[in-house]
Amino acid sequence: MELKDTIRKIFDLNFLLSVVIPIIIFYALSHFNMVLLGTILAGSWALAAIVFQYTGSRKVNVFAIIVALSAICSAIGLFGTIVFHSPTFYLESPILTDLVFGCIFFGSLFIGKPLIQVFAEYEMKDSFSQKLRMHPKYVSAWRILTAGWGLMCMSQALLRLALLHTASPAVYYSISSVYGSVSTPLFLLFTFWFPKWYWRDLTKGTHAHEYRIVHNKLTVK
Repeated sequence: MELKDTIRKIFDLNFLLSVVIPIIIFYALSHFNMVLLGTILAGSWALAAIVFQYTGSRKVNVFAIIVALSAICSAIGLFGTIVFHSPTFYLESPILTDLVFGCIFFGSLFIGKPLIQVFAEYEMKDSFSQKLRMHPKYVSAWRILTAGWGLMCMSQALLRLALLHTASPAVYYSISSVYGSVSTPLFLLFTFWFPKWYWRDLTKGTHAHEYRIVHNKLTVK
């Protein structure tokens, strides 16, 4: 998949529905000092858009799981906002989501297999032969990617936390929504590209056939 194709898919109708329109709703109502109502309406719209986009997909992959967990955290934040009449619950939910994801990714490095390896082996199943699995670069690639996802989540949490205490709610919501909706697909693209580059030396020698199979699988994502 070419980078330009991925970028075009990120900024498509789904991006307009799940990111741009909620930002407009939130910003417009915040301008008239209706931050609570803006949070509820924008959050409801964004959550409905996410559910609509991904309920039709029955395939389990890392992106679908991340989106599902993000939607759950957003729903919890939205529920807290409605019950306690405070937009803080919804605005802080992405920070909590990023921290939880970061801890999960980092934790998997010390407990069992790296999480990205688990996802990759589940999704591509028999694509990784025993010979390839025995190569030292096989596991190290998944460890690097898992650590990268953890770092990305933690950095997003720190950025959002800084914005929450330094910017207006409208600015925080806008930057947080756009940043989260763009960074995750781009890093997912990197996740599929990295093994191709990291295992490039395996095109020579006994692992050539296995590499070509994995390369083809990753390229069609």
